[in-house]
Amino acid sequence: MKFLVFGLILIALAMAFQLNSDFNSYYAERGNQHAVVEPKDAYIGYTCENVSIAIRREGDVWEGTILKIYNNMNEGIHVTVSLKEEVDGIEIKNGEFDLSPNSMKEVVARISLPAGVYYVQFTISAEFENGSAEILTICSSEIVVENVTKPKISKTLLSGKTVVKTHTKETWTFVISVENPKENSTVKDVIPGEFNVLSYSATTGSVSITTLGKAKHIFWTLSESGELRITIETALNPAGKQEFTSSGRYYLNEGAELDGMKTSPIIVYAVCN
Repeated sequence: MKFLVFGLILIALAMAFQLNSDFNSYYAERGNQHAVVEPKDAYIGYTCENVSIAIRREGDVWEGTILKIYNNMNEGIHVTVSLKEEVDGIEIKNGEFDLSPNSMKEVVARISLPAGVYYVQFTISAEFENGSAEILTICSSEIVVENVTKPKISKTLLSGKTVVKTHTKETWTFVISVENPKENSTVKDVIPGEFNVLSYSATTGSVSITTLGKAKHIFWTLSESGELRITIETALNPAGKQEFTSSGRYYLNEGAELDGMKTSPIIVYAVCN
């Protein structure tokens, strides 16, 4: 009997120890949420607006919506909007305003930019009765500015005779003028083999000349209106004689070409000396 009682005591102690172990190792979590505004689904929202702007001349101004602010709260807010980084040519017209509950306001910008693609972010500050918030937009408004004025190209002889004597050294200077080119446009022209290029200069862009055979191929890359001035002279022919060696009609160049447009060539006439 003593052994039975002792055994029951041992079993009871073991169970108590086991229960105590389980309790000590127990782990629990409890979440808690607390709304800072009412109702729970209240928010201040925004959308970034993409815009396309067609300009016809330098300095044209466009005005329109590039951001929308939403107040989905049951109290009014005071909003201040600014560009994250200032951009010359972009001005926010209504950067500070009051926005009533459950309403939307369009933020209007005044834009005067050269042709190109621009991305702008905004900082939105809001103040309301029970607090304030500051938001940096995670989207950017894309502003595409396109110059819709058609490109123009022309060529003018500035100096030099249009009727010359054969076997006589002559020089000419002409200018290629381009207006409203697209970004990285290339003007092409060819100077025939009867001439040497003495000099050239462009008011914008870059110029390269490649010789193929005896002809000189001109490539002028530019992104804005400008002029290319070229001076040429009659060359010596393979026999060492001064061009022009025979009478007739000669092209100073083949015609400057840009985006499918081509000028007429400049023509000179050689008569027997």
